Amino acid sequence: MLHVLLEPASPRARYVVRHVFERMLGWPFVLVTSREELRSVAGPKLLYGPTPEKGAYHVPACGWLADPGPAGPRPTISGNGRDLVLFPVSSGHDVFAAIFHLIALEEEYAITHLDEHGRIRADELTLVERDAHGFPIADRWALNLASELRTAFPSLPQPQRRYSHVLTVDMDNGLKYTGRSWQRAMGASLKDLIGGTPGRLLERWKVRTGNAPDPYASFVDRLSEVRDKVDRMISFVLTRGEGRYDHAARIDHAAFAALLKQLVGFSELGLHPSYASSREERLILHERGLLERASGAPIHISRQHFLRWRMPDTFRALIATGIQEDHSMGFSDRSGFRAGTCTPFPWYDVERDEETTLMLHPFAVMDSALANRTGDGLLKSISAMEQVCDAVREVNGTFVSVWHDRFLSGHEEFKGGPEAMRELVMYAKA
Repeated sequence: MLHVLLEPASPRARYVVRHVFERMLGWPFVLVTSREELRSVAGPKLLYGPTPEKGAYHVPACGWLADPGPAGPRPTISGNGRDLVLFPVSSGHDVFAAIFHLIALEEEYAITHLDEHGRIRADELTLVERDAHGFPIADRWALNLASELRTAFPSLPQPQRRYSHVLTVDMDNGLKYTGRSWQRAMGASLKDLIGGTPGRLLERWKVRTGNAPDPYASFVDRLSEVRDKVDRMISFVLTRGEGRYDHAARIDHAAFAALLKQLVGFSELGLHPSYASSREERLILHERGLLERASGAPIHISRQHFLRWRMPDTFRALIATGIQEDHSMGFSDRSGFRAGTCTPFPWYDVERDEETTLMLHPFAVMDSALANRTGDGLLKSISAMEQVCDAVREVNGTFVSVWHDRFLSGHEEFKGGPEAMRELVMYAKA
């Protein structure tokens, strides 16, 4: 058993130490309250504080975790890429302050430079600036700490971590033509005529009149085919349509209901809160109710549509509406690790200085991010996905991939999507 003394024993220090040892390393530990108590116990011991203690492994504390309140100025930084260090100190590296800074999302409270969708630009984040976002650096720091502790105390076990692949899909549409209003169908048909795509016009009305299957519905079969090759599968359902950025088919349409019935047989369901939900939190509760009634299943998982959230309001709203897991933590324009980790972590409300019940599950790769970034299509982006998978496998972490129903349909411009998904699934098998 590892005994740990924190100086000071602030809520932030207790949160991150518990996360590192229990969730990242799988080690039980006991907090002691004084140096006298630390001296009196036998076995592995660690002191997190400004000065060392004989017989205990020392993690130097820079003082960052001592004071409550909003995030202050940016931390001291050295190095780039795999050599990046946050909070270097003369006698080493304040690893707990560094991990806390990343998983508490401290930077995101202060950044005001947003993109056209009101999201923080990735290149404003330290990990991206320092080219350290392509691998789970916080997990590497935790494993380095474990290695040094095991050298000092050989009785400590190996870290208890297991590699896994979680495949997730965002149902932005559900169906391409079915479940759309007549007004929208007529408007789209007019665009087909003007745009010179009569084949799409014909397809649209063959589907709407029941003479052809909806081309996007096939994504459910593609998911079913690979279910036994992934460790977990989650389908996030958008319930709003007819908007500029919300394109879902009507959730009360019989064809949509049939899709949900198929999905619940092999996939967990989560809510995909609509575009406006990050600023109109009441929508989350309403849309969760729609999905629960349509699916007949309780919904406790979510991922924000367009990855739009506001710090800290959106996460607080998710908690208030009964969401227990959020899967929005990732990049919309590249692969990598937005919070520097591939280990799920409880969101820490920095303003209220408290750990919350909302678990954040970071994802590593997204089909649309890579296809849009490279312009080469998904099949040519598989090697980039596999490199990120390898980075997760190195630390025995959780590799989360994000796909979209339109890509998995393989329809028209999304040709190659199903093959890309199958190729990555086979590569990423545990």
